[in-house]
Amino acid sequence: MLILTESDDSSVAVLLLTEALQLACRSGKASIWIDCSQVQQLSATVVAILRHYAAWLQQQHITLVICHPPESLKAGRSDRSLLLAPSLLDAELQCRDLLH
Repeated sequence: MLILTESDDSSVAVLLLTEALQLACRSGKASIWIDCSQVQQLSATVVAILRHYAAWLQQQHITLVICHPPESLKAGRSDRSLLLAPSLLDAELQCRDLLH
């Protein structure tokens, strides 16, 4: 599980997120969870990175789950590339459903 915190959209923050996702991708887990409970809003850059990794991971049969997504990510979503879970329990249940 990765835990996002409020940060600016600097190249360092984006690089750290990308490196953390790359490490998580090599973990061998069936799903990667990103906890956004400490985040009010995700920048367009961060959302684009998450969508990119979600699509790539889906091809690898790995699920990227966004836990406690901020309202800005939930509102008006027509794109279903990101699996959103309102809580960690919901994330667990959604991942179980995907496996069966």
